[in-house]
Amino acid sequence: MFADKLCSLSDEDLVAQYYDTRNHKVFQEIYQRYKDELFRYCAQMTPQRCIPLMESLWAKFLDAPPKLHQHCLKNWLYLQVNKQLRTVDTTEVITGSDDADLAKALEKSAVLRAIQQLPLRQRNIFLLFTECGLSLATAADIERIPLAVCRNLLQQSREHIEQAIHGTARKPWKSTATLAHEAAAQAKEAEAAGKAGDAQPAPSKARPIFPWEKSPNPAAATSATANRSVEVA
Repeated sequence: MFADKLCSLSDEDLVAQYYDTRNHKVFQEIYQRYKDELFRYCAQMTPQRCIPLMESLWAKFLDAPPKLHQHCLKNWLYLQVNKQLRTVDTTEVITGSDDADLAKALEKSAVLRAIQQLPLRQRNIFLLFTECGLSLATAADIERIPLAVCRNLLQQSREHIEQAIHGTARKPWKSTATLAHEAAAQAKEAEAAGKAGDAQPAPSKARPIFPWEKSPNPAAATSATANRSVEVA
């Protein structure tokens, strides 16, 4: 009955109960809920240090459970993991250890290998959002960057992974003769356009039309003006 009751509790209620009682069965329930996804995350972030990092995280939780203060346990766990990630060398390879075997296993998958090729910050954001199911805002808080920057890095990580797996888009193959023919045609078109532009006459400036210029014949207009002058006189 006690185990069934634990399964019905939320993560935060379990943490509060373990904080008060230090009951090992409560800790086991929390551990079972998160051990696999945290291990997968750490394995892709730092395969060379994954096992020691996981052991350190759970040992600290076992000895000193947190006071969440209405925060989500899942977010808190990934925050703690990232704090430890910043204190270890993620590029050091430990040969002959279980972590080295894990790194070799990751190389066998094209997708996991593409993720490993991402810059560390892009890899972290991609995993937190895609693999771990955290919100983009939480990933931005973990990385301590603005949300817009986090969104751009996520998009870049997706593009890099897709390119690493599928390669760049293929262009249609063209022979050397075809390319030369197309270049010559483009040169002829450019030359023809240039000649057409040179031969085009300069636009004439429109002559303003005034109300008193009703007759197109200047002589007639002058004669009419003279006659009117005589009449007036």
